[in-house]
Amino acid sequence: MAMKDGIVLNIGNTHTQMSRCTNGQLGTVQRLETRAFLEAETKTGLLYDLPQLPVLCACVVPHASACLRERWPDRSLTFLDAAQIKEFDLGRITMETIGADRLANAIAALEMLRPPFLVIDCGTAISTIAVDGDKVLRGGTIMPGRHMLRLALHEHTAQLPEVKLLDECPPALGTNTEEAILAGVDLGIIGAVQFIIDNTRAELEAAECPVIVTGGDAPYFLSNIPNLMAAPPHFTLRGLARLSARIG
Repeated sequence: MAMKDGIVLNIGNTHTQMSRCTNGQLGTVQRLETRAFLEAETKTGLLYDLPQLPVLCACVVPHASACLRERWPDRSLTFLDAAQIKEFDLGRITMETIGADRLANAIAALEMLRPPFLVIDCGTAISTIAVDGDKVLRGGTIMPGRHMLRLALHEHTAQLPEVKLLDECPPALGTNTEEAILAGVDLGIIGAVQFIIDNTRAELEAAECPVIVTGGDAPYFLSNIPNLMAAPPHFTLRGLARLSARIG
């Protein structure tokens, strides 16, 4: 049965977004740190304000799913998975492991254009999901985001500092350690994402395949890789809202 009035919830590794969704339309979006959202003493947010409403959730944090089920054992909680997707042919992917956020992003892209397309979600991790011209969901890639790469260098070496995220593209020749990290990570990740785009288009046999970019770090890639499309705000929630018209 469709969810005519409920809450859509996107639980990411770093942040959680939620919105009341009525007849497939998002309301005001709330945003919390995922860690804070899962703490037992946290009593804020729509799930507490509107305990009677059903929930459709995209979650990439297994611990969060368990927490929600334990906290609201009698509530209608639906966690998105591949078996619920009817919009695409999923025969070429491993349905048991694909992330709910990537599925919701593919659904959200249908509001903007027809397949083929590629969606890039730039957050803690950078993930992609591609759909070909026959509406076959072909899979994609997952790699560390800019912040995660910085942390890896800092935490797994003896002397390298953790370098702040900057909006501008750095020069290639860093003259000190911090500049060298910026050059290696921030220039390198542009090259990696561009290479993924090029190879995805080749595998889809769609040289002009549009690329939609979402996520908290999307502005950096939109500024430094040409011909990308900016996703509208709350893109993953939009995909959940579209699905809520028939799931709930």
